[in-house]
Amino acid sequence: MELTLDFKTDEIYDVIIIGAGPAGSSAAIYTARAGLSTLVLYRAESDGALGVTQQIENYPGIRGPISGYELLKLIREHAKAFGAKFVRGKVIATDLLGDIKKVYTIDGREFKGRAVIIASGAMERTHKYKGEEEFLGKGVSYCGVCDAAFFKNRPVAVVGEDDYALEETEFISRFASKIYLIVPSSKIKAPPEAIKEIEENPKVEVLLHHRVVEIVGTSLVEGIKVKKVGTDQEILLPVDGVFIFMGGNKPSVDFLMNQVEMTEEGCIVVNEENMTSVPGVFACGDVLCNNIKQAVIAAADGVKAALAVDKYLNKKSKISAQW
Repeated sequence: MELTLDFKTDEIYDVIIIGAGPAGSSAAIYTARAGLSTLVLYRAESDGALGVTQQIENYPGIRGPISGYELLKLIREHAKAFGAKFVRGKVIATDLLGDIKKVYTIDGREFKGRAVIIASGAMERTHKYKGEEEFLGKGVSYCGVCDAAFFKNRPVAVVGEDDYALEETEFISRFASKIYLIVPSSKIKAPPEAIKEIEENPKVEVLLHHRVVEIVGTSLVEGIKVKKVGTDQEILLPVDGVFIFMGGNKPSVDFLMNQVEMTEEGCIVVNEENMTSVPGVFACGDVLCNNIKQAVIAAADGVKAALAVDKYLNKKSKISAQW
């Protein structure tokens, strides 16, 4: 897992975009093309709902079929061509109330910007596994980089099905003696090269189409019960830790720490120019909980936010069109 710990963090960017899905990456095309120094922070190469979509045939200008991951790569390369920087880093905290916004990633880096666009999508889980909350911090973890070293030479389970889960599994395998990779779907939603690498890892046993039944133990995790889809047979895997990297459909906004106005459902509230209740902080895409979830709509949403950022930073009286 490349953490790029030597990345320069004292630079103040014009805009930091959190999320590199269709909304964030499209926003980056417009902000970078407008001459704004643009940093995009993203969790994984195939991050978000589009990144794990197997086939796209209705994105304008792309006749397809094309995978969501390949489409994302095209949009990101477009943004990079205009000068946008893409840096991998899971955002865990922010300080948005000052003139200079600060964004913190899980590996301890701090990034600064004059404006922020939140495009982190809606992939958080709303439902927990039985035993998950009981053993949180007692063997259950959501961060391999943070906690893998605590399980040196011990067996663990990883629950996930995308390339973010695979990256975390690879890192955890540097410490754990054995990893059961529990994949609820019938196949892993990640680039072929990432799947091949994890399948060839001698420490990893992949369990496709298995669902978590319960995490068990006394004071600490002692095992995880799983069941293969379509059967009634439960299997108890003896593990000392369980790392969970599953997604859902709840807005991914915990890092905002209630600094912007949100609905009761956890959706970000914005005005007609996609600005939140905090000046200089904008939002787009699935974090707004739009009823229609389509890549092209998220992309357009990102463009709206980008044009509004240009207006805000350059103190324009109205939004200027870009061609």
